[in-house]
Amino acid sequence: MTQVGEHGPAIRSDVWIAVMDASKAGYDLTTSVEAIYGQSIRRQVEAALGRFGNPNVHLEIRDSGALPFALEARLEAALCSHLGLPLPALPARTVPKRTHLRRTRLYVPGNGPKLFPNAGLYRPDGLILDLEDSVAPDAKFAALAMVRRALTALDWDGSERMVRVNQGEQGMRDLMVVASQGVEAFLLPKIEEPEQVREAASRLDELGSEAVLLPLIESAAGIERAFEIASSSPRVAAITVGLEDYVTDLHAERTSEGRESAYAQARIVNAARAAGVSPLASVFPQVDDPDAMFEYARNARGLGFDGVGCIHPRQIRAAHRAFAPSAEELGDAAAIVAGFEAALAEGRGAVSVRGRMVDAPVYERAREVLARGGAGS
Repeated sequence: MTQVGEHGPAIRSDVWIAVMDASKAGYDLTTSVEAIYGQSIRRQVEAALGRFGNPNVHLEIRDSGALPFALEARLEAALCSHLGLPLPALPARTVPKRTHLRRTRLYVPGNGPKLFPNAGLYRPDGLILDLEDSVAPDAKFAALAMVRRALTALDWDGSERMVRVNQGEQGMRDLMVVASQGVEAFLLPKIEEPEQVREAASRLDELGSEAVLLPLIESAAGIERAFEIASSSPRVAAITVGLEDYVTDLHAERTSEGRESAYAQARIVNAARAAGVSPLASVFPQVDDPDAMFEYARNARGLGFDGVGCIHPRQIRAAHRAFAPSAEELGDAAAIVAGFEAALAEGRGAVSVRGRMVDAPVYERAREVLARGGAGS
């Protein structure tokens, strides 16, 4: 018997499906939304069985209000697992090419469909559908099916569509399955060698995907190779540090002041800037203290990071406040942009603004400040 999903009195927006061999195709369904959606659910189940050729299996289905994309993902995962089949192909999905701030990136467990539909309401700059640490080993395939269907069905109010894949060859298989569904960025976990990044970039080249890569450096060895990793492929848009695993690798203890990770954070920022990509700080583990989150994000900004990771929606607003420029910073940035653009129109490549020499790098930094100022909270 094959089982996927969850059920029980505390479960919402998910469905549990068990598949058993039988003499012909069939199913039994119980659902908490029988009166309104029972017929629709039955049609969807029967259509799914038909697409698989009505195999000789019986489905036991206990629905707790799963949305159609979640039901489809669970049906595919259950039937493919039981029959030994790959996930069926889906039409490619494209999203408009966009420029994103990355002040915040919110992790959402890939096997938790309840959290998917409303995650964009919290306005993170990036939304990470996570296939790695938040997913139990025996639920990896079901999570992959769920993430794929969520990417097909949902939008998230302009948040960058990110997926954290698993490490190694399993991660490359994840990437190949979901890349065509409008993924804008892939997080690559536990990166220690530039070749790991180049392998992912090569797979994306084969697929014709425009997704960028965000290597996640989580070990002492990876920190020592941060620049090589950051400069390993034109697809690398940012590098980030995973402090929980890094501190474990050091045999150290994580402190609120971050003493044990000061070296790693400095290496990440310096390597990223030297390679011309963005440095992103680790997640903050406290989810119920917005003031502490604000201080963490403000400190990260002061160290040179462009953003932080979030593991709960209530962290997002505090982080955005921490990365918001002051009125004085906005005024200076506006003057720099106006002055430099006027100089360019006159054929000059540098100009003095408020007593400061402004060239192209200073101009680009000022544009970033204005972008952060206009992004809202």
